[in-house]
Amino acid sequence: MPVRKTYISGGKVYNQDDDASFSLGDVILDNGAQTIAGVKTFSDTPKTDAIAEKTADAGVTVDGILMKDSLDASGIVGKTTAQTLTNKRITKRVGTTASSSSLTINTDSYDIYTVTALAVNMTVNAPSGTPTEGQSLIIRIKDNGTSRTLSWNAIFRASPDVPLPTATIIGKTMYLGFIYNATDSKWDFVSYLDGF
Repeated sequence: MPVRKTYISGGKVYNQDDDASFSLGDVILDNGAQTIAGVKTFSDTPKTDAIAEKTADAGVTVDGILMKDSLDASGIVGKTTAQTLTNKRITKRVGTTASSSSLTINTDSYDIYTVTALAVNMTVNAPSGTPTEGQSLIIRIKDNGTSRTLSWNAIFRASPDVPLPTATIIGKTMYLGFIYNATDSKWDFVSYLDGF
């Protein structure tokens, strides 16, 4: 029966048979005891995962599968589901400018937009972005002490009862509320207050 001697050197285990040949063995830990288990042959290349970073909203992909920072009902990462918020505050995304003759609001980025000291007549252009059904937009405007005229893109729609304002009130703040109507592709004018 052959005699095998075992040596450990440099973190590796070597087996020496009675014929003086060496082979590389494995160390197996079993309840704290080390045993030597045969010869290990490596014949394959280790596998790697392809991970691609996406934008903050899109998450990341791992081997082509989108992973997002949300859980579905079963606790699986990567599946986006509707969530009910209870006793949670939703902080509005607010944009601001002092004055602009041509205002274009990105509704993918802002829920409220303020003009703080309008010093020129202003045209409110069609918002950029991709609005969703029922999305709200509030525009707050104050002039710099001189009344300024306001013009509105046709995407802003008002009823005959409350038309869109055509000028600011000197030194006063006005609030204008809109809701997006996806059926008609219009921002419907639903509320208006001024004189603050």
